[in-house]
Amino acid sequence: MKLFSRNGLMALLVAGFLAGCGGDGSVASSGGGGGGGGTPPPPPPDPYADSTAKPPATITDPTITAAGTVSARTDGSGLYDINVAGFAAPTATTLSARQLSMRSGPNKFAATRANLTKAAVPDLDTDDFVVVEGGIVKGHTVRRIGEDSTRAKADIVFVFDTTGSMGGALDSVQSSIIEFADFLGKSGLDVQLGAVTFGDAFDTKVTGSTRIGTGSTTPPPFDSSERQVFAPTTDFTKFKQFITEETATGGGDGPENAVGALQFAFDHTPWRTGAQRVLIVVTDVVSHNGGSYTGANISGRWIPPTAADLITKLKGKAVVHVVSPAIGDPGIHTDMKVFAGTEGTGGAYFEWDEREFSLVDLPIAEVAAGGYIITYRAKADGKAKTLRVVINDGAGIRGEILLPVEY
Repeated sequence: MKLFSRNGLMALLVAGFLAGCGGDGSVASSGGGGGGGGTPPPPPPDPYADSTAKPPATITDPTITAAGTVSARTDGSGLYDINVAGFAAPTATTLSARQLSMRSGPNKFAATRANLTKAAVPDLDTDDFVVVEGGIVKGHTVRRIGEDSTRAKADIVFVFDTTGSMGGALDSVQSSIIEFADFLGKSGLDVQLGAVTFGDAFDTKVTGSTRIGTGSTTPPPFDSSERQVFAPTTDFTKFKQFITEETATGGGDGPENAVGALQFAFDHTPWRTGAQRVLIVVTDVVSHNGGSYTGANISGRWIPPTAADLITKLKGKAVVHVVSPAIGDPGIHTDMKVFAGTEGTGGAYFEWDEREFSLVDLPIAEVAAGGYIITYRAKADGKAKTLRVVINDGAGIRGEILLPVEY
């Protein structure tokens, strides 16, 4: 029996084809991606969108202290970068930069970076940071300096005791400064190097001196040796010349004025916008402070603050690393070690045995080579505000940075 005529069969086939095409002859998409008539995929989430999360509670028992600087990007994106200087993990096994660079592997520098992560700066990621601006939790991204071509500015100023017993230390810095700068550069830092030298005074220069450093005044009666300043530079050969021209002279009265020189360095260095502010104190004695300076007849602009006041001023804004011998009892004076560590500014301390050393062998090089760039979208309303950066990995690394900003 014949069920369909030829024309009826053709009509049935056409109807089935149109039904399969959605009724209008177009080819129906089988998925959500890329078809001419399909729905386009949603845009990826904005990592910099403000969060509705509640800001974390204040950290009252920090295990680390960190410092950072804030700068706007120049691409019109409205994004800002927080340049967080390297800080040591509280339980780190500290290796020198030279030990790390000698590790075996097809790429010694890559091996060095990997070991730096384990030995010095904690290996943190985006979720370990919270950025709070004006009570609002900000969306952000985090990049490790030195990885994926991420670079960051770092202005490093040596605060250097140049009294009579410091000849060996001057020779040590002079002989290793180029290698030190090269190591930091390869670690992702755009480095400038400067110095403030001190005895009981600082920032002085003898009339007619031909040395390349500067000084605002001639030496005062309580410290007749010149103690010059050298502004941060990328000309490391010139910086090495400055150190070479320095001579260890004067002193002899026990304490020197490292605290006053450290404050001067922080206040008067022409720091670059957005650069890490790193200070390295090198001394072999305790320092005068706001309660002990009268015994050395220190006066005028060389009067030092108390150590506690200076730590409060520096914390979160600069990192101080210290090279000095172990001090038993500083008495009324200041052991400069107090400026390092969690109770100080977060810097590294190297217990110096007063023999010659290489800067690249110090744990300071290792810590200085680490750090992070945190990027967020700011609320640029022209008002002053406090930017809070909370660091907490839930496994023993915790602390926070408070940064006054106005944009």
